[in-house]
Amino acid sequence: MKQLKPLYLIFFTLYVLNIEAQSAPINIDGFFEDWTSGLTTYTDSSESISGLDILSLQISNDGDYLYLKFELDEEINLTSDLIPHNFWLYLDTDDNPVTGNQVQTGYGAELSIDFKDRIAYFNVTPSSIVYFYDFEIYALPTVTSNTFEMAIARNAVPDNINPLFTTATIKVLLKDNTSGDALPDEGQQISYTFDETPVAEYQSIPLDKESEAQIRVLAYNTLFNGLTDNNRLPHFERIIKAIQPDIIGFSECSNTGVTYVKNLLDDWLPIDSSYGWYVTNDSSGDLITASKWPITEQWLYLYRQHPVLIDLPVEYSTDILFTNAHLRCCNANTERQDQVDEYVSFMLDAITPGGTVDLPQNTPFIYAGDLNLVGFAQQLETLLTGDIQNTGTYGSGQTYDWDGTNITDAVPPQADIRMAYTWKDEWTTYLPGRLDYMLYSDAVMTVEKAFTLQTEALSTDRLNLYGLSANDTSQASDHFPVVTDFYLFNNISISDESMDQIKIYPNPVNSILSLTSGVNSNYALEIYSMEGSNVFKIDNLFGRQNIDLAYLKSGLYLLKLTYGDGYEIHKKFLKR
Repeated sequence: MKQLKPLYLIFFTLYVLNIEAQSAPINIDGFFEDWTSGLTTYTDSSESISGLDILSLQISNDGDYLYLKFELDEEINLTSDLIPHNFWLYLDTDDNPVTGNQVQTGYGAELSIDFKDRIAYFNVTPSSIVYFYDFEIYALPTVTSNTFEMAIARNAVPDNINPLFTTATIKVLLKDNTSGDALPDEGQQISYTFDETPVAEYQSIPLDKESEAQIRVLAYNTLFNGLTDNNRLPHFERIIKAIQPDIIGFSECSNTGVTYVKNLLDDWLPIDSSYGWYVTNDSSGDLITASKWPITEQWLYLYRQHPVLIDLPVEYSTDILFTNAHLRCCNANTERQDQVDEYVSFMLDAITPGGTVDLPQNTPFIYAGDLNLVGFAQQLETLLTGDIQNTGTYGSGQTYDWDGTNITDAVPPQADIRMAYTWKDEWTTYLPGRLDYMLYSDAVMTVEKAFTLQTEALSTDRLNLYGLSANDTSQASDHFPVVTDFYLFNNISISDESMDQIKIYPNPVNSILSLTSGVNSNYALEIYSMEGSNVFKIDNLFGRQNIDLAYLKSGLYLLKLTYGDGYEIHKKFLKR
């Protein structure tokens, strides 16, 4: 039995809780900073539960979607029984308890969603079985978690006859049919009325690079050798021409030739050099890596992971390590964990003198591709933190960025909608998922721009601007191209000591930047734009500070700390 939780709310028989709704611009990205305390929130009453315990629910909306965020007392994988559960969502979408499925007193659910079995029941006349794509539902994260957020289309017509939402007021019920826990409990109701106050429009991300000094990286699963399919090839051509990448990691290319891909890229994106594109593959052939610059070294012994060292032009003052990855799919959790353990072991060798691999100090590195993270969150945790699980084979893990901290997940959002899924297949029963990643060393580089391209979401004007067709990404692959522009810290001298003595978080930052100085002295803080303008200055600070930078426009900035003896520390950060 679990311990009793504090008593937050006391409900009476058939008590209807209807707190004033608030529309909000929610991003479905698997992170929850935009779910503020001011949004409609329901906290479960005190109870003793054996099994999955539902703790809280938040609700919001905009003109297009109903948004839900819920928290559980333990992690589950929402759409599988990897960790046993039988979690359901019930929506009474006509606010009438006598229609639909009478699942609980006061509820007549028109839509009953069984997440574990990836199926739903549309309880209207005539009733029907429907699937996730029939009512356009999105949910993240794709890996195990105790917190999930989701969006359901307000204009959905699940059976192509009856609209899902027929009234402005709905009722929401969460229930685990194994533990029996429900939110709300029997005799209580959660009622929500849509708020039609408009929210700020999503600002589409321009596809062009902001500066030629940046390095643009593309990760793209081509779906069963898509580059060799003559029917799909024109779609890939338009997409890659629009993106204009400098480094590409292709996957699912087992029967795609290296020379063939080089010829495609030399034709699509000609380079002003005698050689053209540099292209290589891993030992299995599944991964093809392409670069505008010479690939000087590669390591072929990692399974489904292909690190290559790229010789950047002299103005960058460094090479870059790029690892193209395509981890094992689906239920292969043990194999995926072994693969990420192996990669961390490789990187710990690479950043430490001696051993098999030696990278020069502060060499920037990127790990990108279709990582198939659909199971335990530990696999991503290992990649970010260096927490090796199979220490008997791969040794003790530890953080492996150059400054001794975690590496960073760029989380490229969709360019034109408030979502972050990178895979979508309407012919499966699975929810759209975030399977494709761009992880990087934020000690020596930062992200200037990141996006996932789904041409179906672009306006006609944006399609025309970039020479794209509306169905390009859906016809090319079931994965979307994931793009990130990196800015290297090559033109600022950052000593190992200074990198240890200043920590900033998060980077990129939306509003509040947390700064910790490890120097035992007062300091002055200045922030400069990349054009050299001083945009912030304050004297006589010490230790940890929280700085409100919400007023700054988006872009790259240089943070400068100056101590009393004239000692300076510099670090760059990105303001979103």
